[in-house]
Amino acid sequence: MSIHHYPLPFRLALALLVGILLFPAVCTTAQAAEQEVARVNDTILSRQDLDREMKLITMNLKRQGRSLDEAQLKQYEEKVRDTLINRTLLEQAAKGMKITTPDDQVAKALEDFKGRFPDEAGYRQALGEMGVDEGQFRAQIKTGLTIKTLIDQTVIQDISLADETVRGFYDAHPDLFRRPEQVKASHILVQVPTTADEAKKAEALASIQGLKQRINDGEPFADLAREYSDCPSKARGGDLGFFSREQMVQPFSEAAFALQPGQVSDVVTTRFGYHLIRVTERKPETTVAFDEARETISERLRQEQKEEKIDNYIEKLRKAADIKRFPL
Repeated sequence: MSIHHYPLPFRLALALLVGILLFPAVCTTAQAAEQEVARVNDTILSRQDLDREMKLITMNLKRQGRSLDEAQLKQYEEKVRDTLINRTLLEQAAKGMKITTPDDQVAKALEDFKGRFPDEAGYRQALGEMGVDEGQFRAQIKTGLTIKTLIDQTVIQDISLADETVRGFYDAHPDLFRRPEQVKASHILVQVPTTADEAKKAEALASIQGLKQRINDGEPFADLAREYSDCPSKARGGDLGFFSREQMVQPFSEAAFALQPGQVSDVVTTRFGYHLIRVTERKPETTVAFDEARETISERLRQEQKEEKIDNYIEKLRKAADIKRFPL
């Protein structure tokens, strides 16, 4: 495990709580009251609020090629309802403390969001996918920024981190600061579809064996990769850059890490097809120096402190609030 891959639930939780891309949990119509999923003091959280949030989550998962079964959807609904409750508590606390966000800050945040899209049409499409018009989205940005101000000013304003704490974390977790052995390699791939019959496989194997012979005869590996490889890396002469054992499928890694710089592998078979691999450089396992890791550690520990403080603050708000949950 690397220090750069530790989980950061705080970032996700804070994004949800602040609600920059989520929607106001305020609905007091009679119809909504009939569809309540929760009530936080005088604020009703409706089924519509929950469904809107769930739509965003499922859309994001779909973009990642993932989906949720019925049991997972139920678990997500429970978590999202809790997030809506927490965000509502923070919104109420900000209102009680008369914390607001100036319109010019809201306008800037909206323009920053628009800047993520190549044109106005892309921006409007995003609003449509979220089920809001620009006025509603502007209002939600204002709510999110106001909650962020509340958190910054009253919850996490006094976070401090001693140098010895940072050093102590480094000394206590040596495995997090090991850089594994790496090789820099290029490859040529002759792709073999999973549906290929034996004749197609034999044809592909003969093709890559012919390329291996041409390399043995002195033709440049990179030139052959550019002309014949089925991998996008062909544009770079097959260059894959540096990678560790865990970053590639096992047969590929085993072959690559058995080579010395300048050597070319025999034909390697993976689920992608047939490969020839050429290693150009090796890096031994090393330990990241404390000075190099200091800022990353500090950021992690600060985030953990923030998360704990926010959790404690929300728990305090929960205890003082009248919260009712209804069947989903």
